[in-house]
Amino acid sequence: MEIPTPAAAAFHVVGLFTTGLGAIFFFTDRSGRASRALALCFVVLGVRLLLAPTEIATSSIALNAVARVLEGLTIIAAMEWARRIVDSVRRGLRRAANGLFLAAQILVVIYAGLSLGYLALDPADATTGAAGFLRVRAIEWAVFAPVLGTAILLSTIAILLLLFGRSDPAEAIRLRALMAAAPFLFAALLVQPAAVPVCITLGLLIFLFGAMRYLMVLGRRGQLMSQFLAPEVAQLMRTEGAEQVLKRERRSLSALFCDLRGFTAFTQARETQAVVALLEQYYAVVGAAAAELGATVKDHAGDGVLLLLGAPLAHKDHAARAVRLALLLRERLPPLLVAEGLGLGLGIASGEATVGAIQAAGRLEYVAVGPVINRASRLCQCAADGEVLLDAGTRNALQDDQASRFAQRADETLKGIDGPVRIYALAPVEN
Repeated sequence: MEIPTPAAAAFHVVGLFTTGLGAIFFFTDRSGRASRALALCFVVLGVRLLLAPTEIATSSIALNAVARVLEGLTIIAAMEWARRIVDSVRRGLRRAANGLFLAAQILVVIYAGLSLGYLALDPADATTGAAGFLRVRAIEWAVFAPVLGTAILLSTIAILLLLFGRSDPAEAIRLRALMAAAPFLFAALLVQPAAVPVCITLGLLIFLFGAMRYLMVLGRRGQLMSQFLAPEVAQLMRTEGAEQVLKRERRSLSALFCDLRGFTAFTQARETQAVVALLEQYYAVVGAAAAELGATVKDHAGDGVLLLLGAPLAHKDHAARAVRLALLLRERLPPLLVAEGLGLGLGIASGEATVGAIQAAGRLEYVAVGPVINRASRLCQCAADGEVLLDAGTRNALQDDQASRFAQRADETLKGIDGPVRIYALAPVEN
């Protein structure tokens, strides 16, 4: 059978494009089981399209057999991809959908076997298509349509179960795209060769539209989740990649702890909504001040807040920044706190700590670990209302004009720290 040169070129272009898409899906997410199945689907479909002009022109029985195997493998891989993205639905529905997809895949294997049997029994009839827009003969409709149609029906029911089973909204977008693209992709099995590239292209465009929507949803989720990170950590992720944030290293930094005085009594005397509202205002003031001086808000623990200066973004003057931040907080927070009968204590320590990401409770947590963190916490606990306490490391790192504001207090033994700790204090502001 002669195939026009433009039609052959169309097969080659669409085949290369489809194979390339499969390679992209594979290399961008090699560890994902669903992505590997989707990549296999596209690669096999692409190879099938690349072989089509030669298969049609030569009517080779061997090439026809390979083509039919590739067609079946493409459908099975597409169903396998859909089967592997069902983990977000309830267990009962997940089992039902898996069962339907497996049954559909078995039927596709039977369909491929029947196609090969037809080719073996009557190669002349099997390698020539009927006249008209559809190239399938009556016997093919009678034998193949029930098997393939049942497989399509079972897959459709499985996808509908997932869509109505509160599946992940992002995955639901891809599933709907697959349902919309499927009629065009299955039509390619039935129409004359000249129309196959058009059907495949339309199906791919519909599916790619869904894939782009899926990526946009994931991107918006990433932006939302970045709000749970310190802005500096999120910025580092965007500019230098996750590897820089995950890397553990020793870092010279300053830790600033602040917490509220009288907070326990306040929580007992107020409704929880009032407590949360005050904490929200408190955190907002602390966060705004931290942003001005490049500090990272590491932890919120009730009324206590840990701020890091020097990690993940390095600052040579981290001690001076920590002191300026403490003074900002001491200036800005009292108007919010005094009316509620609350006070503020601040403690700063400087030294080395190990920073980076650790696996915690199934998620990554950015941490700073070292005696400097514990010293800052203990100093904060010792501070009176409005008082700022420093350790010797912080005091020695300051310029003389800033250091002179802090008076040395008697050394104290702090809980969890061996030996006495030298403490420097900035007295509360006189009212």
